Amino acid sequence: MCREQLPVWQQFYSRHKAQGVEVLSVAVDVQGPEKARPFADKAKPNFPTVVDQTNLLSRLFGFKAVPNAIFIDERGVIRYAKYGGFDIRKPEFAKIAEQWAATSSIEGASENKLGGADHAKAVALFQKGQEHYRQGRMGEALTLWREAVALDPDNYVIRKQVWAVENPDKFYAGDVDYAWQRQQMDKGL
Repeated sequence: MCREQLPVWQQFYSRHKAQGVEVLSVAVDVQGPEKARPFADKAKPNFPTVVDQTNLLSRLFGFKAVPNAIFIDERGVIRYAKYGGFDIRKPEFAKIAEQWAATSSIEGASENKLGGADHAKAVALFQKGQEHYRQGRMGEALTLWREAVALDPDNYVIRKQVWAVENPDKFYAGDVDYAWQRQQMDKGL
């Protein structure tokens, strides 16, 4: 989930936790929990917030962008998934979350799996690059990550990791600079 949405998810959770609704937020960041922690500390959610450093969830669910929402019932069955662009601050998505909390079902729900062969190869390259990153071999990591983006150019999750490592001021020094990100996309970077 997007850090700007954490306070709204906290409000949602506070309204519905007595009904047994649970919320888990996941930051996808190769640089680890120390990068995500300030945003969680500011929002003060009282639901778990974890960091996916290895992009495991993207490999499992096939998504290429965040924020995502996955609604899972008490048996572990995915009842709704929206990969990329789920924003609980928008009425159409707030309605979906409220319907889920009230009924544990969502009308017209469909899972949208976005992966594919190139996605799987790109995620594998990302993971190899992450090994280099952990070993302090930044140049080799970035080379593999760029290869992953070239293979799967719509993979915003991997692209964002490259940008965040190279341009931390655009991600971690206050608000995320979304205009800068759009400029990078327009330039094909």
